Amino acid sequence: MAADPLALEFESRVDETLQTSCELARALIGAHQAAMSLIIRGDWSHARKYFSLSDKYASFRDFTMPASGVGLHALVVVENRALRLTQTEVERHPAWRGYAEAAGSHPPLRGLLAVPIVGEDGLNYGLLQLSDKVDGADFEEEDERRLRRLADLAALALDALARVRRLRGGEEVPLLARKSLATFVHIESV
Repeated sequence: MAADPLALEFESRVDETLQTSCELARALIGAHQAAMSLIIRGDWSHARKYFSLSDKYASFRDFTMPASGVGLHALVVVENRALRLTQTEVERHPAWRGYAEAAGSHPPLRGLLAVPIVGEDGLNYGLLQLSDKVDGADFEEEDERRLRRLADLAALALDALARVRRLRGGEEVPLLARKSLATFVHIESV
């Protein structure tokens, strides 16, 4: 059976969108590590993961680990809320499981900032997370606000891609009212 070209294009666009979002998150906040997980229909065993690592973590660029749906990152998805922790708070958090089966091969966490990616009707797509702030400081409220905005943009893009896919597949797609993500500024030429 031949692959569905529409499905392949959709998957490619999703991958591009999420990999770019992951890279933007690291640059926007100034972190050495960014990771993004797309949870497929709530099933962690089919999660897709994206990474962006600075040169500091070059030796981990080939690191892979299946998503398990437990620990700190699962907490963000289940509770649909951000998690901002210092290194000490990470290590003391009741949901912290160390690196479990990846101990010794997982990039070390140096603090954690993670936000859910929530789309239309509260659909949780997964999470976007950062670790090891470039300046060595802890993540701050402003970092969290910026990462949330980027996650909102990623969710908006995923919603739009899904709608386009459905439209191109011949489905009727109702228009949904959505809260504005930004305040628009009108700039007049002088």
